[in-house]
Amino acid sequence: MVTKPTIPTEGSGSSRLIGSIRAVGYNAGGTLKAATVTSEYPNLKVLLDADTLEVDDEIIICNPHLLPYTETVRINDQVSTIVYDSKLKAGVRVLVFEPEHQQQLYVLSLSDE
Repeated sequence: MVTKPTIPTEGSGSSRLIGSIRAVGYNAGGTLKAATVTSEYPNLKVLLDADTLEVDDEIIICNPHLLPYTETVRINDQVSTIVYDSKLKAGVRVLVFEPEHQQQLYVLSLSDE
């Protein structure tokens, strides 16, 4: 029998976020994990906590707002382009979702741990 976790009220901000995501977006087909970026984009690699092998960029699907991108905005009738740098530097902690089949890894967000 599968039970749905409850929303945590104690712990650090990141542990409460992970607990809330598990409770609200519960998916029996995968696991939410913490990881560390070991190599920067475009050859992105991450190391999952408690693992010894890095995950290559071939199976990583990443939140596009964590990668470098540009955005064109209009403020007071003036057009300007904003360039955002990659947030995925080596050593940065991230939250990832690993599906049950372990053939893809979704980098969701930066972690505050």
